[in-house]
Amino acid sequence: MNSKSGGSEAAPRHYAQAAATDTVKDLGQDRAHTARVHNYLLGGKNNYRVDRAAGDAVRAAFASISRTVLAGQTYAHRVARHLARQGARQFIELGVGLPPQPYLHDTVQATATADTSTLYIDNDPITEAYADALLTDLRTGRSHAMEADVRDPEGLLAAVREHGGIDLDRPVAVFAHALLDFLLDEEDPHGVVAGLLSSLPAGSCFSLTHSAADLAPEAWTAAADAYRRHGISFHPRTGEEVGRFLTGLDTVGPGLTTAFRWHSGSGESDRARSLVTERQAPLYAGVGRLP
Repeated sequence: MNSKSGGSEAAPRHYAQAAATDTVKDLGQDRAHTARVHNYLLGGKNNYRVDRAAGDAVRAAFASISRTVLAGQTYAHRVARHLARQGARQFIELGVGLPPQPYLHDTVQATATADTSTLYIDNDPITEAYADALLTDLRTGRSHAMEADVRDPEGLLAAVREHGGIDLDRPVAVFAHALLDFLLDEEDPHGVVAGLLSSLPAGSCFSLTHSAADLAPEAWTAAADAYRRHGISFHPRTGEEVGRFLTGLDTVGPGLTTAFRWHSGSGESDRARSLVTERQAPLYAGVGRLP
């Protein structure tokens, strides 16, 4: 689904290559995109003026949004290290977005004691082009990118099987970070997740981050309004709603908590975690394992 802020107005090289065969409108460069807004909020340069305008509007509505986004990014690598230490060797990142370095495959390859395979998936052609150009590891050939839509879990899994970079008959860690908030309720995000997990083998893991509507309701409501004014649907959810994504899974680490507090095996100090509060980074995070 959607991928997950300024920099020079000149388009990055891979964007320019894509634009050579498609119009700006066809590629969606004339409107804000979740991946590029997210990149801007993280201080990246893979974004356009329209994305920076959206990011500035969100930041004006929710002053600590960049801290919150960074908490989610930090959690992603923390949980990747944790799962790699526990033996995970296959990773799928849904809605890869335009992340800054280090990338997911860098983290798991640096942590695991054996070869790993990482597959980045997004439904946006620009983001997929970025992933294909920059997130694939040419040294090992074990990091790949492909285009698919999480809203069609059956089709996505079929595409993964056809691609061949991940063996779905063996356990896989699936990451849905900064993704499910951008699915409409009518798109049945809980059904989407259940559909994905129902076809994975025992021992597979599912990790998520999600805006915490009940921890900072005014801030998230204002942020959602700002996103919508720039053409992006955004849906904060409560802890009860987010917890339903992990229904039927065995708890890994501390269970569903806030992203900056999910620290199993992180080696971070209590003092470092105490510098952030739930209101400053109201983002849920959790991971479960298929029994």
